[in-house]
Amino acid sequence: MGADGGINSDNIRAKIRKAYYKNNKVADDDALLLNEVWKASGWDNSKTLLQNLRVMPSPETIRRTRQKLVAEGLIKPSATATDRRYATWKRVRKELGYE
Repeated sequence: MGADGGINSDNIRAKIRKAYYKNNKVADDDALLLNEVWKASGWDNSKTLLQNLRVMPSPETIRRTRQKLVAEGLIKPSATATDRRYATWKRVRKELGYE
């Protein structure tokens, strides 16, 4: 968290990029991404789940930050993940009557 108690987005961006360069599968797998970012953020196995979650960046913040990094071209999901997301997007559009 930042000095004001809020999330330090530059810090999260750096952790995601570091995790990506260590293992680019984090661009495809939210659970793997959370694991890596939370470890880098000081997850403490001696504390309870609740104690850890209260001081970790939220899954939503991490996922949104990853999406921004992808949009900026700083990290890249695999072709398989991109194809799967596109197919899901097309299916949802069709189900909603946009196609």
